[in-house]
Amino acid sequence: MVKTLDRYIYREMTAPFILTTAVLLFVMLLQRLFKLTELIVAKGASLLATVKLLLYVIPNFLVITLPMSLLVAALTAFARMSSDSEVTAMKASCISLYRLTRPVFIYSVVVFVATAVTSLILVPAANTSLKAHVFNMLKQSAMVGIEPGIFSSTFNGMVIYVDKMSSPDSMEGVFISDERSAKEHYTIVAKRGKLIADPQSLKVTLALEDGTIHTLPSNAKTYNLMGFTAARLYLDINNTLAGKGGPGKSFEDTESSELLQQIRKARNEGQPTLAMETELHKRLSIPFACLIFGLIGVPLGIRRSRSGKSAGIAIALLVFLAYYIVLGGSTNLAETGTWPPLLAFWIPNFIMVLIAWLFVMKKGHEVNLRIWDSIVHYYYRTKERLLKKISRRNALGR
Repeated sequence: MVKTLDRYIYREMTAPFILTTAVLLFVMLLQRLFKLTELIVAKGASLLATVKLLLYVIPNFLVITLPMSLLVAALTAFARMSSDSEVTAMKASCISLYRLTRPVFIYSVVVFVATAVTSLILVPAANTSLKAHVFNMLKQSAMVGIEPGIFSSTFNGMVIYVDKMSSPDSMEGVFISDERSAKEHYTIVAKRGKLIADPQSLKVTLALEDGTIHTLPSNAKTYNLMGFTAARLYLDINNTLAGKGGPGKSFEDTESSELLQQIRKARNEGQPTLAMETELHKRLSIPFACLIFGLIGVPLGIRRSRSGKSAGIAIALLVFLAYYIVLGGSTNLAETGTWPPLLAFWIPNFIMVLIAWLFVMKKGHEVNLRIWDSIVHYYYRTKERLLKKISRRNALGR
């Protein structure tokens, strides 16, 4: 009987969990799909390279979608069982809410482990691979957006034109209009050029030979002309495709074990560790949401009304939104140094655990908290007060 009940709850949760994860991933990937489609259609990227880009982005989204999918799964499963009076039948069979919560908690632990592995291991590795993959794509002329006989504005504030180009290492007749500086605009003309890629720093540099630099200051009537035999121009690839952060390896790309070592080393040397500690506690605290959502999903899903799955999804969105608003505030407190990262990230989690346990205890003892009724009552009461104030102001104005 015990194992049968557990398996039944697992089955009820698995379908909405998988479906919600797939839908959320698809919605989050939509914003990237347009850019990836442009790579294939406009810039000639291969389908395999584009699919790799997509795969490297998914772990970042899974950290968010897995906890939310768990909450939706618990809510919809118990909302369905509650609307079909199955929960009532279980209570009549002397099966308490705490017993029903046990398989959900086990399910939550499994999702917690999966989210923790994703957050601590897969996300840093995916970010590093994403930058490296984007970097390798940018070494190809089509990805950089430089094509012979075509003016390219791929890079912000720059227009590049190449007369002839057999490969990224062999360019002839290079023309560059550089307007990245608001004070001075540069025009560079060179006979030859080539792309130099540094895989360590993930930088792409355009090396020019035998050219001139034309400068026209915006606040002067002078015209400067300078010749050169060799020059190098750094190309900003960060906003070109899907990469994020500056060149090189950032804290978001650093492995968790390495990040912990860097924190210890910085502390020993008396250097600031705020940014590193914020990133580490963020990776640890987000998976913890799975345990919170698993606990709170069961009592919120059990309702007397027959509102079904739609109401469960709506409640899940509200809870999820409230949690991530608190998480966003905690991140700001940690990044600005207002609170230590340990307190900023874990005090909200501890409060959410208490709230979740309160819901479980109240529902287990059949005590109606009437939270939704209180919210509705507060809304109409506030609305009535505002209308009275507006009426008084209008009466005084007359």
